[in-house]
Amino acid sequence: MRQNVTIHSIQLLRSVAATLVVLFHAQQAFAARVSSALFHQEGYLFGFGAVGVHIFFVISGFIMVLTSFQPGRPYDAMKFFKRRLLRIYPIYWLCALVYIGVHALIGIPYRLSGGEILGALVLWPGDAAQVIGPAWTLSFEMFFYLCFGLAMMLSLTRGLIVLTTGFVAAIAFGTLVADKGPVLHLMTNTLLLEFLAGAAIGWLAQAGRLPLRLGPALTAVGVMLFAAGIALGYERLPSAIVWGVPSAVLVLGLVTWETRRGAGKAVRRIARLGDSSYVLYLIHILIVTLAVEASNALPGVTVLAPPVAAGIVALVCIALSEAVHIGIERPLLALLSPNRGLVPLRSDLSDRSPESA
Repeated sequence: MRQNVTIHSIQLLRSVAATLVVLFHAQQAFAARVSSALFHQEGYLFGFGAVGVHIFFVISGFIMVLTSFQPGRPYDAMKFFKRRLLRIYPIYWLCALVYIGVHALIGIPYRLSGGEILGALVLWPGDAAQVIGPAWTLSFEMFFYLCFGLAMMLSLTRGLIVLTTGFVAAIAFGTLVADKGPVLHLMTNTLLLEFLAGAAIGWLAQAGRLPLRLGPALTAVGVMLFAAGIALGYERLPSAIVWGVPSAVLVLGLVTWETRRGAGKAVRRIARLGDSSYVLYLIHILIVTLAVEASNALPGVTVLAPPVAAGIVALVCIALSEAVHIGIERPLLALLSPNRGLVPLRSDLSDRSPESA
């Protein structure tokens, strides 16, 4: 696979995953605090939106491999860590400050100790969600980045072998410990397998071993596995199985399909929303909170059924995240990375792109 190539279908999948999370949280909030559910299984169906996190984890492992090993450029651990820190923290800190300020203005301030605020700002396990609820997933991201960045110093193949062995051993150890604190819970969580699955897909792509003829079939199987999870009861099985496995199959299918057939212009255009998916993930809880507060304050708004309200909020969140990405995140990344290596290209529909994860 050529390097510095954007897999447009994966960028599109990032946008879809983030939107599913938004719909889930918005419906949940409106059903709990504004109006009653429209139908009996509404909460269950919208609960499927939690799958977005699992899709993100698989994509993260894939992107790390794809962007860390460039032809003619040896792997540079320090560069890897610098890029990851700059990509994750600055915009997250800005969003966290906005959350704190807005919550104070609307009369529901955070009541956190200095240690809790510090833990949230550095994304420490157990504290990461104190300001921005979904930021708990970023603790997993940072742990994976740390382990991946160090393991890759051994080379891609040997590093993945060591990383896989270490994660599997840690997960096995975790089954023997009954009372785990936040740090040990993270380090022994089966969610780490989803990063590994994504990294394995990245290895297949780098090694030219993707099953190129099976792209459409794998994509269909991934979708069917998701549907089966909903039909059979996704709460009955561990999430790493009921959502992690389908996520990995879907990502493998899309990567394989696009590698062989390319992506059409429609997919490429919509896939640009993937660039703002991180901002969407960060800001949507604040927008949901403001929407709920406004709904409770405005007569007549409470007649909106949670699914309708969730759809409206999701559209607003997508539009705002695009505006924040274009007006704030992109200029910030350009400032922090003068060679623009962290800024996704949007000027055309070519396959050229620096890292966009």
